[in-house]
Amino acid sequence: MTTNHLAAITFDAGGTMIYCDPSPGEIYAHHLSRFGRPVQAEEVGPIFRDAWAAMQRQSAPGQDRYASVAGGELAWWGAFVREVLRRLDHDAPWEPLLEDLYAAFCEASVWRIYPETMSTLEALAGRGIRLAVISNWDRRLPDILRSLEIFEIFETVTVSSVEGVEKPSSEIFHRTLERLGISAGETIHIGDSPLEDYAGAETAGLGAALIDRHNLFANEPYRRISSLNEILGIIDTSMTGP
Repeated sequence: MTTNHLAAITFDAGGTMIYCDPSPGEIYAHHLSRFGRPVQAEEVGPIFRDAWAAMQRQSAPGQDRYASVAGGELAWWGAFVREVLRRLDHDAPWEPLLEDLYAAFCEASVWRIYPETMSTLEALAGRGIRLAVISNWDRRLPDILRSLEIFEIFETVTVSSVEGVEKPSSEIFHRTLERLGISAGETIHIGDSPLEDYAGAETAGLGAALIDRHNLFANEPYRRISSLNEILGIIDTSMTGP
């Protein structure tokens, strides 16, 4: 980190601070099997990931994905569910399946924080670092963070579907900085996406760190951490640097 006067850290949510357990493939397999032929998570998981990638390509980077489908968030998820069904050649009726899946991902029981998330956030707050979230997510994210008891530690939670713009657009970073009342040069963003988080933050003028829990980017030119608590040493160095 090159910042000598660090004031704030912004965090991505999914894959950075929180994760889904059971996995999305497991959750989809359970509900698909309720409405039609039985399927296993091993079959559904790759289909889910491929459908997700296909849906992302329908909107340009930085544009609100939920605005790419007439009807907003729920319509987008309906299109996603239909894409999964098509790729699986599954006979489940999409509307009741969507209703069940949407409710399932609202349940607090399917979300977890990584083991070091809370201790890292508390340690940063104890050092006087201001904390915020910038996430490409739908409107359910604040309630998920509340259920995990980490919402209150953040000064602001910026959610793409509410803002109408997504990372890597600089706009979503700048709106967060404006709410915090600080400059990009005083801020570091941490996330797990090389494009949305790392490149997006740097383009917006923030420092960046890529959390690479599975060592996927070992040969890439990113400032990487494998666990959130590694940011503490980097922060201490930046705040007491030459």
